[in-house]
Amino acid sequence: MNSNIINVMNNSKFINYLSSLGVGVDDVKNVIIQNFNEDEIEHFINRSNGMLSPNTYIYDLVFKHVNEFLYQRYRESVIFEGDGKIDVRTMIATSNSLINRPNLVKPLDKSTGFSAPDELNDFVVIARFERQFEAREYGSNTRGNRAVVCEGCLPMKIKMNPLKSFPCTQDIWKDEYCYGTPIIQGFCFNENSLEAAQVIWMNGELLSILGLSVDNHDNGLRAINENGEAVLIYRYWRESLIGKGASFVGLDSNISKLEGCDLILRKDFYEKLRAIIPNMAFYTEII
Repeated sequence: MNSNIINVMNNSKFINYLSSLGVGVDDVKNVIIQNFNEDEIEHFINRSNGMLSPNTYIYDLVFKHVNEFLYQRYRESVIFEGDGKIDVRTMIATSNSLINRPNLVKPLDKSTGFSAPDELNDFVVIARFERQFEAREYGSNTRGNRAVVCEGCLPMKIKMNPLKSFPCTQDIWKDEYCYGTPIIQGFCFNENSLEAAQVIWMNGELLSILGLSVDNHDNGLRAINENGEAVLIYRYWRESLIGKGASFVGLDSNISKLEGCDLILRKDFYEKLRAIIPNMAFYTEII
């Protein structure tokens, strides 16, 4: 079985949730592997560029057998909560936050280092995650055709990835995202999942200090001020799709050459944030 597929299964939020409860996962992982259908997953593999097209086959398979495992062995003592639940509100909010890609420098053209954040109209881009893939031409060198940019605000000038992993997106709706951690924004990455692919959101404590509250999920993922104005906005894009055919076009075009998200804050509230964190710095890391 493909090692990438094994890694996706091992990194599943549901497998990790069982492990955090102290439940042995070897049995359920063996059942998942036994029920894996190579013919089905083959439809989603782009062999021409070694790319796995985004799909939820593995996610669905893991979710099904983890639930069966819990029901058969632990139905009296274990329930899905926190990281173990599917976050429907964030799924809806992020799907309603889809935009055309903004005019930002592409990952392959970015450099690691400190800089001033980008400004778009009356907003400041306080954090961004984006992946770029360029399909190579026949016979060309394969190196240098992929890049990932992680950039955002840090409490002080220190060289570190500003997108700290904080997967429990359910906390967003309680204004408790990243609560109790010394970070400005948290980042959740869901590979091949039903849930939002990437989520960036502000520390709930900072959100409260700024006097902001999370808006209804039907309006997208955003925070509003006391006047109901959208001040903090999450945006997501997925563009320049290619497929697994020789011409990279057609109905199977579902690998994105540019995919990412950002978090933008209105300029006047960005200045308020700088007043709260006077040593705040903006750092870009290219992976």
